[in-house]
Amino acid sequence: MSPARALLLLLLCAQTTLAATPSKPPPGPAAVMPFRNLNGDTSMDWLARGMTETLISDLRASGRVQVVEREQLEAALAELNAQERQQLTESSAVRVGRLVGARTLVLGSIQRADQQVRINARFIDVETGVVLDTAKVTGPLERIFALQDEVCGRLLREPVKPRAGRPSGKAAVLALETYGRAMATTSPDERAWLLRATLAGSPDFAYAQEELSRMDQRLAELARKVEPEVKDEESRLRVVLEDLKRPADERSAAALQLLNLTRARGRWRTLIRDSERILALDLPEHLGRRPSEEASLYRFQAFGYLDDWDAQRVAGEDFLRRWPLSPMAAYVDLMLRTTASNVAAGQWAFEKMRADLATEEQAAALRITALEKKGQPTQEEHRKIAIRRCLEHNNHPRFRVHALAPCRTYYETWSASATTPAQKNDLRYAREAELTSLVGLRRYAEARERLAAFRQEDPDGERISHARATVLNIGAHEEE
Repeated sequence: MSPARALLLLLLCAQTTLAATPSKPPPGPAAVMPFRNLNGDTSMDWLARGMTETLISDLRASGRVQVVEREQLEAALAELNAQERQQLTESSAVRVGRLVGARTLVLGSIQRADQQVRINARFIDVETGVVLDTAKVTGPLERIFALQDEVCGRLLREPVKPRAGRPSGKAAVLALETYGRAMATTSPDERAWLLRATLAGSPDFAYAQEELSRMDQRLAELARKVEPEVKDEESRLRVVLEDLKRPADERSAAALQLLNLTRARGRWRTLIRDSERILALDLPEHLGRRPSEEASLYRFQAFGYLDDWDAQRVAGEDFLRRWPLSPMAAYVDLMLRTTASNVAAGQWAFEKMRADLATEEQAAALRITALEKKGQPTQEEHRKIAIRRCLEHNNHPRFRVHALAPCRTYYETWSASATTPAQKNDLRYAREAELTSLVGLRRYAEARERLAAFRQEDPDGERISHARATVLNIGAHEEE
């Protein structure tokens, strides 16, 4: 072989090897800086904020690059002055990147023109300040998530799969707007309200689900940190109210503080025990408030939160007998009437649901028989009626226990054969319904066990589960 021919063959082999080598994403951690709104109209800030947050979420979900968490980035951005934050330059962004330990920065902007949108992004090496790559995409606003996928794919240097649960068309714009406004507000209550509004229109919108879960986890972590101090305070107040050597007024003040503290924390069983002890002590008024009256009221409310309707009725009648002239007597009387009506209505609705479900099952049986005679598959008919058994029972809070068996049966029976997105979503709905029922029944240990099984079988589904945060947030005081 001639030297020239050998050289050509070597070059071809090198090119083939290079082409076969998958490209790697830029080094992590990556910090996504707040996208700039180039419209110059603050009413469009939701678009820039929404793009920033959804891009962060998609990069994190890809598993291809580590992402700097928002709280860490915001703390570093707070080190800049107001003008620097408003007009974030490459040099100031690099400074922030170094503060948070990032190796790659994402600097971006977004601009809307009527129903078109343009997204620009630069990917910068923090150590050198060199621009590693750029992405520029333009398209209809209603394809905003597809455009974002192009930017995300450019950063990861490979095409990305569209996230499940994202709406399209006008629904996509509406979901992104309410989500972007939620992420832009500094009020936790307003943010939670807007996130729930987003989910009302797009129930499977993963970005809103993730943020609600993050908010719940932060609240749970805060509660865990203060738990020892609160328990010490409860113990101190109980000692004071039981100490016969202390002034009666001081004991009454301790009793009222204890009731308020226990009620605020949702410790319903403990509240019942404390209330009954305070009723037995019959302490005098303190600043116009009677400990026995409030203990009687809180005891009534606690039974309601525990779904113990019979005990609540007895406690309510006891309150009205003790305190017929209380300003809260009308409220207790109304609650007793409403509860009795709701219990009766709930029982009627439950029985009607069972009858309707039985009718549906008979119709399904006829369809299955007809399909069998034709030699056609019947699996989908069986599956549909099975998920209905689970979800319909879960719709009746007072009868949650009846949802447990059909929901578990569903996901254990149909997990192996679920192939379509709809079938996989039904599996998640069944697990979600089971967890919700277990928490409602206060079977917390079992709820944690089933959540762990959910995580093992379907980690993506468990991560965006509404019930996940509820189970994780169960405090030790709620076990009682």
